[in-house]
Amino acid sequence: MEGQYGTANDWQSLISKLNGVYAAHVVFSEAQEPIEIHVLANNRRNVKSIVRDVQSAVSARYGIDIDYHIISVAQVSSKVISGICFRLMYSGINMRTSGKDIEVSVELTTEDEHFTGTATGSAAPFSRMRCIAQATLDAIKKCTGETSIFELANVELVHSNGRSIVISQVFCLPENTLLIGCVFADPDRDAAVAQSVLDAINRKLEVYTQEN
Repeated sequence: MEGQYGTANDWQSLISKLNGVYAAHVVFSEAQEPIEIHVLANNRRNVKSIVRDVQSAVSARYGIDIDYHIISVAQVSSKVISGICFRLMYSGINMRTSGKDIEVSVELTTEDEHFTGTATGSAAPFSRMRCIAQATLDAIKKCTGETSIFELANVELVHSNGRSIVISQVFCLPENTLLIGCVFADPDRDAAVAQSVLDAINRKLEVYTQEN
């Protein structure tokens, strides 16, 4: 439904064109008034400048003033915004068990950097897979300068045509979208979990590394 100030998609398109902004998600109330504006930007400018740009753009386009309190900005570090086709690669995994608990450490790499993420949980099979996925996302968070871009929705093992497949569903927070990655579980199911998370998010990271 289009209100007097345009649609949420109109706003997202406008904000995404601002200097240093890679994506935007706008939430309107039932009365078609803006109540949340989430922005993903690079870290070359301070947050206040980005917020002012959002306010100015909306004011110029729609003639209304936005309360800065409804604008949240997540910034991706220059490590991510360094070039086209940026990809993280799975490097290895370590596990340590203590009774019924397990601590997982996953290492990811770029061409010249290493990022290690950790997670703890139960050693039960389902929890083990979830811990690996969480540790992978923790490593991704370290790569993006401690900015939380992704959140685990689900990880599961399915069977098709006699093969086991790991499927990970990851929520992309700035864009409010669900990403899916899958990898054959053989020969290393633990590695496949981490790789399925990367399969889900790497395509989106590539988008974030593009210069406007």
